[in-house]
Amino acid sequence: MQDEDSYSPGTMRRSRLRIMLIALLWLVFLSAINWVITSHVMKRNPSSSTHIVQGAGPLAPHAQKINPNQQNTHPENDKMPDQGQNEESDNDDEFFKSEEDDDVDDDNQEEPEKFMAEDEQVSQEESDERGQNEVAIEGGGGEDCERKNNFVFIKVHKAGSTTAMGIFLRYGYEHNLTFVLPRRTPSLGWPAQLNEDFYIPLKNNAFNILTHHTVYNRDLISQIMPKDSYYLAILRHPINILKSVFNWCSLDSRLSIKSDNPVAYFLENIDQYAKQLDGVDSPVTLRNFMSFEFGYKSSPVQPSDDEIQMFVKTIKKDFNLIMILEHLDESLVLLRRIMCWDITDILYLTKNAESYDYRRAEISSDEVRMHREMSKVDYALFEHFNATLWEKIEQQGSNFQDEVEHFKTVNGKVTKYCVALDHSAVLTFNETKWYSTFSVDMEFCKNLYKPQKAYDKELKARQEPLVTDTYWDTKADVEARWVRPKLPC
Repeated sequence: MQDEDSYSPGTMRRSRLRIMLIALLWLVFLSAINWVITSHVMKRNPSSSTHIVQGAGPLAPHAQKINPNQQNTHPENDKMPDQGQNEESDNDDEFFKSEEDDDVDDDNQEEPEKFMAEDEQVSQEESDERGQNEVAIEGGGGEDCERKNNFVFIKVHKAGSTTAMGIFLRYGYEHNLTFVLPRRTPSLGWPAQLNEDFYIPLKNNAFNILTHHTVYNRDLISQIMPKDSYYLAILRHPINILKSVFNWCSLDSRLSIKSDNPVAYFLENIDQYAKQLDGVDSPVTLRNFMSFEFGYKSSPVQPSDDEIQMFVKTIKKDFNLIMILEHLDESLVLLRRIMCWDITDILYLTKNAESYDYRRAEISSDEVRMHREMSKVDYALFEHFNATLWEKIEQQGSNFQDEVEHFKTVNGKVTKYCVALDHSAVLTFNETKWYSTFSVDMEFCKNLYKPQKAYDKELKARQEPLVTDTYWDTKADVEARWVRPKLPC
């Protein structure tokens, strides 16, 4: 009878209840363990990290006005990106191999003077022009400062522009903004000027940022960029550009120069090499190398002083800020204030910096004079905007240099943290008068490290829902007539 009772319906119901109760207790126990683990992780990796901005830009989750039913993709990679990895199957490797060395950390570069040009006395009418009236108030930011998200960056070869472009790519990526992205190569058709065959069109020209290599043409660029876009660029002392181009294009070998200081030897014997240079099959020349990027058409015939000044005046009118590589940190702090950005937006790692034997070789004043005769427009452009950079800095007030020094310290700590690859704990910076408390973690470092090729791939996937229907209809035709642009050397 005992065995029969043990299998009675009442006994079986009690057994099932006991099993359910034990299972419920296990679930509660496992949930408690999960809560403890999650809380511990959140303390180490706060979700309030400032480098992911929610709700900004046309690609933010709430702002997909063109096609609200289509979701954007946000490709992620848990591994630290390798700057040298091959992200795509397209055969564009030679373009990336030829990218510039930025030389951002070269302490022995030709140092431009912090001078005020004699011709800088401007009239009230001139002060209303684009390049003169966009100076931030002391300290930058603040409640009355509106963040600028629409901008054009003219990427000048050999002038630290890859490092600067890294800042702008990360800014747009983290703020969910849209880019004018190239169809095929890393550039927007450079050395040709912009046309619709070179970029992926978006509905209603919904672009925020243009930062890939292109030759400046205001009329063409303004057709696709918002009217309130800010225009930015970067320049470098022309003699430092010449050194970098010599290395980039292996001109010492191509010109059969056997010297420890081939740039100096070249300048001392410029007449001997002029014809050889004219015979080099290249879209640009060593004459006025930077000015070419701003749309100047170089020729063996020297321009008049009036022509040079007219060209400089046009660039001055069109651009809000032209940075100087030799004063990169000052330029970036000024950029932050003008654009009403945060300090996290301008943090950077030097990219594409190379070392070569004659990089630190001295160039005499006579040799600089010879180069000036060869590239008068470049020197006029550089000296004017070096002067105006310091004019704008003078207007920033007494705490500007304090912010620059603090920025250098912060950027140095972030660089050390990211390079160390030990991200077991986040790096936190407490609030100052220039920024609120923020943290740097592995995700932030990944975006700092990420090269252009990886950004381009992710941005193309993210922007795909915004691409015009005509892009797909004409893609085959455009690719059929596409011709690989010439490399600079």
